[in-house]
Amino acid sequence: MKKLFLLSAAALAISATPALADNHGDKSGKMFEKHDTNGDGVVSEAEFLDHAKQRFAEMDTDGNGEISQEEAKAQKEARKEKMKEKREKWKEKREENHDHDHEDEE
Repeated sequence: MKKLFLLSAAALAISATPALADNHGDKSGKMFEKHDTNGDGVVSEAEFLDHAKQRFAEMDTDGNGEISQEEAKAQKEARKEKMKEKREKWKEKREENHDHDHEDEE
């Protein structure tokens, strides 16, 4: 079980590292701030692993200390659905802005 946790934490660390450093427009720094829980301007190993433990707990829906393939698949599908919803909102907002811009031209 400890090996599974360490592997999961390592996978999360690898996938999250670029997000910590990357700027995404108006989301700049939000991911970093989320991990920098004490607000000292750096993300310690403990802060980083704490976030990984939280993600692990979210994925371990039956609370048995292990992530099954079914739990991992369910998490992946939930994240895909969440991103789909975000894309739809972005599209709607873009269309609203586009429509508003054309109203000004008339």
